[in-house]
Amino acid sequence: MIQRPKALVFDMDGLLMDTEGVYKRSWTEAAGDLGFDLTDALYLKLIGITIADCERQLVESFGPKFPLEMFRGRARALYDEIVRAEGIPLKPGVHAVLDWAEQGGLPCGIGTSTLTEEARSRLEHHRILDKFSVVVGGDQVSHGKPDPEIFLKVAQGLNQAPGHCLVFEDAHSGVRAATAGGMPVVLVPDLLPSTDEITALCSGVFASLDGVVNWLKTLPRGAS
Repeated sequence: MIQRPKALVFDMDGLLMDTEGVYKRSWTEAAGDLGFDLTDALYLKLIGITIADCERQLVESFGPKFPLEMFRGRARALYDEIVRAEGIPLKPGVHAVLDWAEQGGLPCGIGTSTLTEEARSRLEHHRILDKFSVVVGGDQVSHGKPDPEIFLKVAQGLNQAPGHCLVFEDAHSGVRAATAGGMPVVLVPDLLPSTDEITALCSGVFASLDGVVNWLKTLPRGAS
């Protein structure tokens, strides 16, 4: 069993916010409008990586004739349309885990593939931006997940050693990024279930953040 962490580092999309389903709907429809079939299997490869890496994957899969600029515009319009009509809800347990951290005096940070200002805007919309001392988006790093750069940058911003930070992820790429950075990680799967390989890298796999909170309460305190 790991010891109680000194800081918490969170992914955002699919973990704190139920955005992956919205992305999947808008991207799949946009690709279809342009005559391309964005299958479930292909979409699962896009989860947890930067937009730039997603676009490279699409061009690689669909070929050089894939109209990337048209896709961007159509996907964004569809995404905005869904958000205006339905909103983006928080995932279960978000307030519980942030309250636990606050009560314990643990600083929190965000390491997300989403652009920084967009991430901050979403967090502000849900009135939880002030819960995070550091927000690092995909535009602040040279290498996206599964490279550990983004999580290491968050740890540095929190003034904590990587090994003292517990990472929360919903995506395999994020689990690999945390592990590569020497950081313990827990997985709360969203669209992509865990595998034996990914589970072996995690300190725990939970159905929701509520389950993570109950587990956190059992962790022993290390030396200060």
